[in-house]
Amino acid sequence: MKHTTIQHGLYKNLPDGTVYNSQAATLIFALGVAFKVSAAPGILSEYYGSSTLWAYMLLSFFDLISLCAVFAFVRMRGDGLLRTTGSKLYKLCCGAAAIWFIAKGTFYFCYCSSYLTHELFAGVEPSIFYLLLLAPITYMGIKGARSISRTCEIFVPLFFALILFNLVFLETDLDIGRNLPIFAVEPKNFFSELFHYGVWLGDAVPFAFLRIKNKRMPYLSVGVAITYALINIVVFLGVAIYGEALKTVSDLLIHIAIFNQLSMDIGRVEWTNLFAVVAMSILSLSFIFFGCTAASDRAIGFTLPARIIYPIVVAVVSLATRSTQIISQFSIGWIGFVMFAFALVIPLTMLGNLMYTKHKLAGIYKCLDDEYMPHPPLRPSAPDSLADNILVGMKEEAEATQTVMQNGMLQPNTDDA
Repeated sequence: MKHTTIQHGLYKNLPDGTVYNSQAATLIFALGVAFKVSAAPGILSEYYGSSTLWAYMLLSFFDLISLCAVFAFVRMRGDGLLRTTGSKLYKLCCGAAAIWFIAKGTFYFCYCSSYLTHELFAGVEPSIFYLLLLAPITYMGIKGARSISRTCEIFVPLFFALILFNLVFLETDLDIGRNLPIFAVEPKNFFSELFHYGVWLGDAVPFAFLRIKNKRMPYLSVGVAITYALINIVVFLGVAIYGEALKTVSDLLIHIAIFNQLSMDIGRVEWTNLFAVVAMSILSLSFIFFGCTAASDRAIGFTLPARIIYPIVVAVVSLATRSTQIISQFSIGWIGFVMFAFALVIPLTMLGNLMYTKHKLAGIYKCLDDEYMPHPPLRPSAPDSLADNILVGMKEEAEATQTVMQNGMLQPNTDDA
């Protein structure tokens, strides 16, 4: 496909399944803030108490391992190589990932809808709210990663500014000592119980099915660093503000905004964070839906089953239970161990399979499409007239080359006779 080049050697029209690194960075931010900041701290604090921050930092470390494995896989064009070679292990990993995405999307959706229906929209019929929330998620997931990433690129800078606005003007009593001691529970229980919370890991795995085209700035590295730093800062502040009462907070990011010192003058500014959380939750669930369809395509060759099963499972589970809070509690039971294992095993197995296949089939790997590898800039075209006295040598060279091609000679035709 012929592309129209623009500034910095980028392209206006990228193929499907390709995003810029700046768009990937905004997606990482949305995935991190949507549920890791909003949902996880309050649930973790029920067991960990003052150890919540330290448990969260350890969870962030495991999530970074999964993230690094995914982006190493993407940078080495693993999806293209393993699909080209028809790797059975890769198909198996993708099939497991599709099931895992369905479970993850269901748990995330239930938590989001549970909070919104009980805390904010108590007068709305839950079934109607579930369907209204599911509609944009399904639409954007079917549209694909490019639509989701472009939407993130537009809105995430605004959401980031809103979150910083609420943190900068924070005015409340902070007891930093509430983050100590590190081991408020027995050390063996501290580490063993952490595996119950695996549902919040591995949100970046859908990137494995994408190609990332670089701009000049390292947007992806900067985005990951900012995201994980902000996540742990918010958790630190949340524990310092609420202490043991953090377990009563359904959404930490929104409840921190309550203490904005400007709220006395301009009203309830937590609505600013509410807008950010709801929008980023929709974007995150849409991206997980995309990951489910992409994994299904790699596993069985088509996406239709995932496009049907994902929204049906989410809707049925939400409507069939008496309360979606039951599903949220179930997600941190034994199923949490399974989700934790999937979050690490799937990307690490895919990366290991890629490394083995790359070594075994080095010739095929070298023949992969290098469309997105760096290329030297194009030479400017020669002027239309020799009278311009600009780049004359280049035009003469081009004319000589054209003469050679026309006459089939090794040297240009210099016979003026």
